[in-house]
Amino acid sequence: MIRSGNSQTVRRWCVFSFSLLFTIVIAFGAQTRAQSLDAEEQTMLRLINEYRAQNGLGQLAASIAVTRASEWHSADMAAKNYFSHIDSQGRNPFVRMAAFGYNYQTAMGENIAAGYNDAVRTFNQWKNSAGHNATMLNPNYKVIGIAREYGASTIYKWYWTTDFGGFVDATIGGAGGTPTQTVRTVNAANFFQTISPDAIVATFGSQFTQSTVNATSFPLPTSLGGVSVTVNDIAAQLIFVSPAQINFVVPSGVGAGTAMVKVMYNGAVIGTGTVTTENISPSTFTVSANGQGIAAAQTTFDGVSYQSVANTNGTARAVTVGTATQPNYLILYGTGMRRRSSLSAVRVTIGGVALSVDYLGAHSRLVGVDQVNVKLPQALRGRGMVDVVVTVDGRVSNVAKINIGN
Repeated sequence: MIRSGNSQTVRRWCVFSFSLLFTIVIAFGAQTRAQSLDAEEQTMLRLINEYRAQNGLGQLAASIAVTRASEWHSADMAAKNYFSHIDSQGRNPFVRMAAFGYNYQTAMGENIAAGYNDAVRTFNQWKNSAGHNATMLNPNYKVIGIAREYGASTIYKWYWTTDFGGFVDATIGGAGGTPTQTVRTVNAANFFQTISPDAIVATFGSQFTQSTVNATSFPLPTSLGGVSVTVNDIAAQLIFVSPAQINFVVPSGVGAGTAMVKVMYNGAVIGTGTVTTENISPSTFTVSANGQGIAAAQTTFDGVSYQSVANTNGTARAVTVGTATQPNYLILYGTGMRRRSSLSAVRVTIGGVALSVDYLGAHSRLVGVDQVNVKLPQALRGRGMVDVVVTVDGRVSNVAKINIGN
């Protein structure tokens, strides 16, 4: 939508939750700092830009003028204990932006939020609201202003403003010092870009550290080889670090939505990135360690003696199903499954045969590893190479394989 002459089109959406939100979208369109963004404002800029990139949209630069308008409005709301797009001087966002020097015939918009001090939760609520989401993903926008302010005696305490514009004017150099390296985080078993609390994940980048270090003690450390990781600012337990890869366990307190992963070296942030988190992200480990091929699994008749489903050379061993009176059990190892709603919500499909499981839970010794026990049915005897898929609460894992003999 474009501003034409004196006419304006305004759309407003309301979301009522722990953090009160409003958004206004119009497509036309005290002294503040506006030369830098604080850490959370930087995080918000990265979250929005990465989200836009995922949707094939261009990056937003931090406009000095637009940021001044955002800063003034957040500070005004925090100082005068109100929450509205119309400020205490009776100005709407577009008049206010013009007052701070952003006076162009171009697309403009504004999102505001109150209640949360951090970027991740505020961003997730905007993302989950159709109107706020449309503002962040408007292809006409090229610049952004971001500000948050605190009012100790106010109702909501923290007040966020993000203003958007379609004309690129003077911008804040380096976006306030945002790290240049974007890291990529995936489930460590299937390499899907959805993770869950208590799961093992892998983060990829470059020049994390000069050496390769494995954790050697329990509890797992939160710093290894000078490297530390946080997810939504919660410290993660580290398993392995190398110059290009870090394996860690997602902290239990991370909620569903878009999460911010930060990598630090000796306390300094060297990379950030976002990843989708869900309560469940089922996956099974494979011998090839890439989520494909032979399952990293075992079989047992009695829970005492175990055999791998793979030979020492990595090929598939022929697994027997046992007999009706002495069945063989397949033991799968994965991650991201332990938070299943119930055991009845778990299925293992082997060679197209859907099977109930006897157990799914955290491994007794391996941090972040989940274990699934399922009885091999007589109907699978002699089937040869078959696919193995785990479904948990309707979410499907990667496809692994086993070889079923006579």
